[in-house]
Amino acid sequence: MGRLLKKLVMKRIALVGASSVGKTTVYELLKSKLPEYDFINESTRTVGGYGFPINEAGTSETQLAISSFHLEALLTPKDVILDRCYLDLLVYSTYMDNLSNSAYNYILDTWLRVKDQYTHFIYFPIEFASVDDGVRSVNEGWREAIDKQFEINLKSIKFAGGDYLTVTGSPNQRVEQILNYIK
Repeated sequence: MGRLLKKLVMKRIALVGASSVGKTTVYELLKSKLPEYDFINESTRTVGGYGFPINEAGTSETQLAISSFHLEALLTPKDVILDRCYLDLLVYSTYMDNLSNSAYNYILDTWLRVKDQYTHFIYFPIEFASVDDGVRSVNEGWREAIDKQFEINLKSIKFAGGDYLTVTGSPNQRVEQILNYIK
């Protein structure tokens, strides 16, 4: 009975961390290792494609559009790997100058309601300099502040009885760490 009950809980595995830390590279490698999972790609670029300003220039409207994206992702009726999640939205919103208090409060309140929907958080710390791809921010000070905020929020999750995995090393080493953690 316990094994049957475990399978009824869908896995929501979130890859989290600052920009340019290797999440998308590992996300792509996981696709061949976990073909039974759905994969939902990064939301910021999607929202940016609609014309919303992103990164440090993000606004309340940007963050609320990203919120919608993350909430929709939680509706996926299968096990899923997420390249970013609502935690990313909360962390980045903490450092948005153009975010209204009401938008931030909505994001924080929603995070508190949905955080338990995620079954695994995989944290990617900064291990190398940011790569300028023409979309992501290359402001290293901002990136480091974001990384520190992830550490704070993840420690809070752990303090509340949750857990997370910090992955390091090459992309293939990170994939192996994740596969061992989620099994």
